Amino acid sequence: MRKLASFIALSLLAHLMVLYGVRLELPQRVAEPLPLEVRLQPTAPPPPVLLRPRPHPHAAPRPAPPPVVPTPILTAPPQIAAAPVFDPAPPAISEPVVVESPPVAPPAAESSKPQPKPAPVPARRLPRRGEITYVLYLGSDKFDVGRTQQTWVIDNDRYRLTSISQTTGLAALFIRQRFDYVSSGRLTPSGLRPEFFGTERQRSGKTEAVTAKFDWNALTMTFGEPPRSATLPTDAQDIVSFMYQLGLMPLAPGRIELPITNGWKLERYELDVGGEEQLQTPFGTLRAVPVKQMRRPGQESIELWLAPEYRWLPVRIRFFDREGEFSGEQLVSEIRVSEDQ
Repeated sequence: MRKLASFIALSLLAHLMVLYGVRLELPQRVAEPLPLEVRLQPTAPPPPVLLRPRPHPHAAPRPAPPPVVPTPILTAPPQIAAAPVFDPAPPAISEPVVVESPPVAPPAAESSKPQPKPAPVPARRLPRRGEITYVLYLGSDKFDVGRTQQTWVIDNDRYRLTSISQTTGLAALFIRQRFDYVSSGRLTPSGLRPEFFGTERQRSGKTEAVTAKFDWNALTMTFGEPPRSATLPTDAQDIVSFMYQLGLMPLAPGRIELPITNGWKLERYELDVGGEEQLQTPFGTLRAVPVKQMRRPGQESIELWLAPEYRWLPVRIRFFDREGEFSGEQLVSEIRVSEDQ
């Protein structure tokens, strides 16, 4: 009965509160605020400002800096090197070769025709090692058909000369040719004395080879195919050695004679030495002395130019056929020499 009376009293109290608008608010629980955390970070310093002094109002304007000029590349022909033969960039020779030219002999009074002169005693010497590269041209239009490389080595009193010519580029696609020459012997007070000469020619798939042997004790030589013998002249040369033998002589304008073999035969070349002239080559403009073989009817002939500034080495070689027509030439494009052992 007590529980029922309590329930009825509560119910009556609730109805009275609704009738009279009495609001009953329950206590609300406020959440605790979260703690705040503040961190101070240093700010990045501002970029430096380049301060420039203010120009004086009456000061003259400052001139602009001069432009940078690149170092020019020299295109003059390189000097003869004194480094090993096959170095890519050999230095120049420190001591130039100085040669005094002998006086020119006056012409004979009896005849206006120049008389042959014996070859003089050599007054110069070859570097111990050397290499000359030529551009090979064909015909009067100077069509570039290949390269020629001549090398030599001197070991004590022995020498060895080689010359290799071959077609390159487009010319090799149509006509493949190669000419190999070798000359070996002794270096004497009179110059080069060949003991062996050999040549091999490869043309149109065919190979021709021939040799010449010099017996200086018996003063005989063997040459040709089939081999045959002949008396050996005391100043005999081969077709390669004579180019360098001329450079060892104190040449003067006039006429000289040399017995020369090309492996197939032995002939006496009559050579005319001219005056110095300017020569245009892929190596540059050179001073050169021409030495021209006097033409013989029905025979091939040769001309060459020796450069006094470059040890009297052959820098131009021209060839003429049996009819005397110009057939081709070699012009120097590079020279390397060395005095090293």
